[in-house]
Amino acid sequence: MRKFILSGIMIAVSFTAMAQSLEKMQWFNEPEQWEIEDNSLSMYVTPQTDYWRISHYGFTVDDAPFLYTMRGGEFEVKVKIS
Repeated sequence: MRKFILSGIMIAVSFTAMAQSLEKMQWFNEPEQWEIEDNSLSMYVTPQTDYWRISHYGFTVDDAPFLYTMRGGEFEVKVKIS
């Protein structure tokens, strides 16, 4: 029983350590104003920025801010945009 409890604690600690922290993520087109508070990201996005790949005009736009990380395996993401 003791080994079972210890194993459960180790698994919980491992999952907590593997959880992605916003501070460890990387920016592509970092915005001028942004902050992380209570594990929540807030940013001011410059007007007229976009990611536009397919157009009949032939132009490509990729100037909007994007915070990302490289992950492997199965995972779940929860996002709230407001």
